[in-house]
Amino acid sequence: MPEFIHAQSKEDYSAAAELFREYAAWLNIDLRFQNFEAELQSLDKMYTLPNGGIILCKKESLFIGCVGIRKIDDESAEMKRMWVKKNQHGKGLGSELLHKAIALAKNCGYKKIKLDTLNTMTPAISLYRKNGFVEIPAYYHNPDDRAMYFERLL
Repeated sequence: MPEFIHAQSKEDYSAAAELFREYAAWLNIDLRFQNFEAELQSLDKMYTLPNGGIILCKKESLFIGCVGIRKIDDESAEMKRMWVKKNQHGKGLGSELLHKAIALAKNCGYKKIKLDTLNTMTPAISLYRKNGFVEIPAYYHNPDDRAMYFERLL
């Protein structure tokens, strides 16, 4: 049975960085426009309470998934880097991570949660829509024309 933990230690944030890198490699797009390398160097500052956090999914001794919540402004959180290793797909872990991310954003006092995804990620889009996310105009510039933006009121 997988367990879900909030990143707190240096080791947790290191595991999150590895999962973020794996996700970025799978995306196969250049994330420099999001300052991805700088993000990886400051995970413990960018994704931490009271403004957010990283939820890790662990099975036995292996980290198999993650999701991050970070502050956009006083009312809005952004969900980033939701990822489940490919060999763990189809087990409901993405849905569990999403629900835990929504709960974290609520606990941080946000009124809404935003995210971006690619229009090719149809299972993720279906999951977001099923959980109350609606498509919105871009809330930041993404040079990839496949980008879609979603929001959910909390």
